[in-house]
Amino acid sequence: MTRPGPRTPPTRTAHLFTVAQPPPASLRHALTGLLAVPPEAVDVADAEGDQEGRDWHAPVLCTWRRLPPGDLSLELDITVRDGTAAALTEKDLARGLAAATGGSVLHPSELDMPSAYWVAVPDGRSVRCRLEAVDLPGDTAYRVDAAEEAIPDLPGVRVEVLPEILDRQTVDTPVSDVFLAAFPPGTAGSTAGHVHHDLRVWERLVRRLETDWAPSGRYRQDLFRRDLEARDALERLVGEVGETYADALRRAVTRLDDVYTEHTDPARDGAGGAGAAGRWWWHRVPRRAPW
Repeated sequence: MTRPGPRTPPTRTAHLFTVAQPPPASLRHALTGLLAVPPEAVDVADAEGDQEGRDWHAPVLCTWRRLPPGDLSLELDITVRDGTAAALTEKDLARGLAAATGGSVLHPSELDMPSAYWVAVPDGRSVRCRLEAVDLPGDTAYRVDAAEEAIPDLPGVRVEVLPEILDRQTVDTPVSDVFLAAFPPGTAGSTAGHVHHDLRVWERLVRRLETDWAPSGRYRQDLFRRDLEARDALERLVGEVGETYADALRRAVTRLDDVYTEHTDPARDGAGGAGAAGRWWWHRVPRRAPW
């Protein structure tokens, strides 16, 4: 949103979305309480309205814009001048506004993904969600495609564990790091590229098993099967990397296999992967299935 006129450069900014449509007076009241400032210290204005009468030197600026019909009602840009209040983050502001206005408020995730957002729910929860932009003639609406927990004021949103979030969570891969440091890089479709990808995928799975599915405690069955397919690929790749690297790759895979075995149990009859005869890793199951 464009905000004309001079102002003191802020040191803290927040870009939020609201599910409900709180009136400007409610936004001002909520921000004065959150930031412990008097009402006159908060300037709240419509981005589409007259900007000439705004107090651009106010310690707190809140510019709102009404969105086209969709899951979200308002887009908020909030800036807080240095020294105005304690260092509140976007998450703090979103949670405070949700509690004060009684409607969920969305703020961006820490992940570098345009669709990755958190929903601050009035009951105090923070729920990951996938936010999709819907392009309209001359404007943009928004749809919450999925969330990891039910959100009362978004009852139609699908509830699921988001695979793109799981794949971007930090999971240490020390065995892969050591082997791949001495292994040549390659393009995505090359043998070397597959080794880099599949070895890390397999280690990320065994580290999750080792730590009872840390960091989130969640996983998906379809991703578990995908990770077993990476182990299938490693079985083939050991024979394709050449004598220089084959033994080292085999040792790395064996170390990870040992962790996998230690933290899984033999599958009951019929529980193994279809078509996985002879591939023992398909015939073991997690001790605790997090899906």
